[in-house]
Amino acid sequence: MTPIDFEFGFKTLWGLATAAGWFWVNGISNRLKDAEKDRADLRKELHQVKLEYRSKKDAEADQKTMMDFLGRVENKLDKLADKIDRKADK
Repeated sequence: MTPIDFEFGFKTLWGLATAAGWFWVNGISNRLKDAEKDRADLRKELHQVKLEYRSKKDAEADQKTMMDFLGRVENKLDKLADKIDRKADK
């Protein structure tokens, strides 16, 4: 049995340290790739939200249009109710 000399021990430890460092760097690289993909997905989603976003001015205009429509429907229902009342009075 021969004793382990310094050079053999150093080469062995250096190889293990190099492998551990490579695995660590590879793990960081993979996480960086995943983060870049997530960032790209978020940018696409944010762009889609920006395209679909309604401004307050647009929402108010839509609400005014609906209120005008409902006002016209209410007036027509009132006229119809008046006609029915006059018909019932005869």
